[in-house]
Amino acid sequence: MFDRSFDELLKQRPELQEKYGAFLEAVNENGRIPHAVLAACQSRVRQVHGLEADNQLKPSSEAERLALVVAEKMPFHHHDLRDDEVRDVKEAFGDGGCVALLTAIAFFDAACRLELTFKGGI
Repeated sequence: MFDRSFDELLKQRPELQEKYGAFLEAVNENGRIPHAVLAACQSRVRQVHGLEADNQLKPSSEAERLALVVAEKMPFHHHDLRDDEVRDVKEAFGDGGCVALLTAIAFFDAACRLELTFKGGI
């Protein structure tokens, strides 16, 4: 069972696949976080988990740099995420954007953990 990809496993439960797809669409189409920022954060979380090579992401803006700080800490050092770092993200993206970004990064982390579990890596 665990040698199959996450997408293949979801196909066995169409209702979960549909909800998963809707969630991904909502994250990607929230209008508050640029696609490039979300993609960079997802890539960084995957790097932290060892699912992508660490290619030293270069942020293209201060807002992206702030988002990557959160993405770096969320998987294993979320308790080290400081109030001022979250405040800076809130200032960069607004209240709704901050919530959307934190939710997306937490979900990227959970998806990586599932992928590792299915691969037998945890």
